[in-house]
Amino acid sequence: MNIVCAVLVGSVMSLRAGESRSPEQLGAHWARVSDEAKVQLLIDGLRSIGRRDSRQVESATFGGGGTEGVVMRKHASAIFRTSLPVSQRGEPEALVTSPKRGGMHRAMSSTGNAEPYTVHVQGQAASVEFASGERLLMEKYDGVWNVTGGSLPTNFASGSENLGSENLGSKNLAGMSPLTGAVSVGESFIRQAVSVEHSIARLTKSVTLSKIRRQMLGAAGKTASYYSVFYRRGLGAPQATYVQFILDEDWNRIVYGNMDKWIKTFSVQAPSAIAVDADGNVFVGEPAKSRVLVLKLMGAALQFDHSINNITNPTDLAINDNGTPFNTSDDVLYVADASENKIFKYTAGSAANTLVATFDGFDSPTGVAVGRWDGVNNRVLYVVDKIAKRVRVFEDEGSSLSLHAEFRGEYSQYFTSIKTDHFGNVYLVDNVSSRVLKLSPSLEMLDEHGGRETFSALGSIDIPFARIEIDGARQWVGFDQLLAIERWDDGSGVQRRALGLKLKNIGFRADADISMVNNTFVLTDVGKVGTRIYDERNRLVRTLSPLWMIAGAKNLLWDRRSDEGTQVPAGTYCYELRAASAYSGESGEVEPVISNTRFYLPMYYAEDCGSANRVNDAHLVRGSVVRWGSSPSQTANEDESSVQYRFTGLNPASSYEVAAEFAAHDALHRLQALTANGKHLLEPQRVTNEPLNTGFLAIPKECYANGEVTIDVNKLGEGSAIVTQLWIKEVGVGFNPQPIATIPTKYSLQQNYPNPFNPSTTIRYAIPDDGLVTLKVYNIAGQEVATLVNEQKKAGKYEIVFDAKSALGSSLASGVYLYRVKAGNFSEAKKMVLLK
Repeated sequence: MNIVCAVLVGSVMSLRAGESRSPEQLGAHWARVSDEAKVQLLIDGLRSIGRRDSRQVESATFGGGGTEGVVMRKHASAIFRTSLPVSQRGEPEALVTSPKRGGMHRAMSSTGNAEPYTVHVQGQAASVEFASGERLLMEKYDGVWNVTGGSLPTNFASGSENLGSENLGSKNLAGMSPLTGAVSVGESFIRQAVSVEHSIARLTKSVTLSKIRRQMLGAAGKTASYYSVFYRRGLGAPQATYVQFILDEDWNRIVYGNMDKWIKTFSVQAPSAIAVDADGNVFVGEPAKSRVLVLKLMGAALQFDHSINNITNPTDLAINDNGTPFNTSDDVLYVADASENKIFKYTAGSAANTLVATFDGFDSPTGVAVGRWDGVNNRVLYVVDKIAKRVRVFEDEGSSLSLHAEFRGEYSQYFTSIKTDHFGNVYLVDNVSSRVLKLSPSLEMLDEHGGRETFSALGSIDIPFARIEIDGARQWVGFDQLLAIERWDDGSGVQRRALGLKLKNIGFRADADISMVNNTFVLTDVGKVGTRIYDERNRLVRTLSPLWMIAGAKNLLWDRRSDEGTQVPAGTYCYELRAASAYSGESGEVEPVISNTRFYLPMYYAEDCGSANRVNDAHLVRGSVVRWGSSPSQTANEDESSVQYRFTGLNPASSYEVAAEFAAHDALHRLQALTANGKHLLEPQRVTNEPLNTGFLAIPKECYANGEVTIDVNKLGEGSAIVTQLWIKEVGVGFNPQPIATIPTKYSLQQNYPNPFNPSTTIRYAIPDDGLVTLKVYNIAGQEVATLVNEQKKAGKYEIVFDAKSALGSSLASGVYLYRVKAGNFSEAKKMVLLK
């Protein structure tokens, strides 16, 4: 097989004729999410839009044929088809007790979730039922879920709801302490060899010269790909076609090839831009002739079909499939013209190529890309202009564009390529710094990768999509792959990355009383996010069932309650945050990203006296329930002489404070006191119908020397003793979360990087259990040449550098070597290539 052909087209992600290996076996995965997951993601995006402008969703109804229904459909179902998900940090997702369990609070969500909900999917229809009783109806058209009826809870996206009425006074996130921690786990861009099969980590001019004795390219420019897979059980191996196109401006041609052992060229005068549709029609900008060429891929050859003329300087192209990727007749072609400062919109499905609209108001547009959701395009349009330092996102209204957001680059940046992935995330190439910037569909910064030590004059990228037909079922999917095109010289040219998932800037904060714990982080891709909290005896205390979330800044709020709704005692807790990528594959071979954080929670109990649910008033010893409403200030415990509470588990060396709220439900004006083990904590208080907060009062240490304290509300005179709310907290203990090592869930050995290497390479492995680990290197004859590890290791992830110069005290010869790790019953080997 022609090695350069294989490398150029990305052999690791292809299904070759005559072979039965899947893309997963070759290191690539396409996005797979269920219908239920897609509905959850729609809800997540809808909340995000609501936080940006709550007028769009607050108290909204959908459908019904009225004007409001039309508008709301545009901002709801169109999030993933004709509009864009705006991911902004809002109120946090609450790990609170469900109303069904009688919890005190309604749940809130950073992804906009005002309260818990349940998704029901049946065929092409779905419903979302909220705990408050509202119901949202959805139907699936052309593979995309659309809101068709129902209503949202009134506080669904208000972003301003109080965090909890059980707190003394009004507390919200603005009053919480600054972030503590801020760590990151996982990777958004994972290094992969361009060809594992041929042990080529990076395709360069020197590699092509040594393998096929030709340079192949004068200069590597913009790139695009065409990929299709057809498979029917019983008909043998999958049939696949994968063609990669690279523009060569120096030699005035397109270089293209696929897995059928061929590589070809097509002459074009200084090609400037390229785009390929789902049928293999290739559009190429040719500014020297003021036109866009339309070529057809016929088998293994490109053929001229026609041209779109009178375009002064076509600097970039993008095809919009109009939401129907398998029907190219309704496609639209966007052409950026830097000389005319315009974006031209043409029909792309026929030779007529009618000019539909001309969009003005740009400053040297050099890049254009179309938004996506679940693989297919929507009406979102991204334009790079202003001397390649600004990106703006618009919604195409047909004959005009409406601006939604803007991302401004720094003075030193210069954006030369823009692409979108399966979920609409945006990738920008900064040519000056040789970095890839990853942004959300609303241009929220997610992550970046590269630098001059990683890429050499990075200029263009490609994210491949494919039409896949398996037993008659068709899918249009994006892969977790990014092909990076660099300067074409002896040391650089083409690199490959897998699109991974990172939990970035993980941090924690708490209010002054540490009554709530807020976890913030950035999710760098669509992911299934869940949380588990364990106590110091490793018992599961609280879970947040995994929910699918779009990329962006997130908040999760824990109100210190268990799954049963009880308030947890003081102690040390482990907070596990876990996210699984949508590219994990059917077998889940891509491991989830996991972060563990340990922190001490001082004692904090908030008693909703007289609550209808006993878990909210768990420490009551004496008192009778009386209620004149449903709020915490309208439910009370009452006694003829004294309402009594008892708290255990206090640390005699710590300091504690208590506070109470008194309110009467009748015309009686009471006089009452607050005591701890009989010691008065404040002057007698006059109780009326208006709630009275005592404020926090210090509890003398002698009152809890034995580790417990009894708090009494005593009457002084007429009437009875009454209390509506009671709080106790430990003070003087800081909130100091500390990240702890994440334990892998399984044994693994990764491919070394770089590979081939000279003279050193990095080997990574993971072990889920403590034990003896050996890592050795062998030559192709099976002789041991180096022992890198031979010792007891704690469970965890490790990496080690193998230097061929120092092995056995001398330099190893070029060739193939094996490295093998053994740990417990696990043993795995991989090959690596030393190339001098």
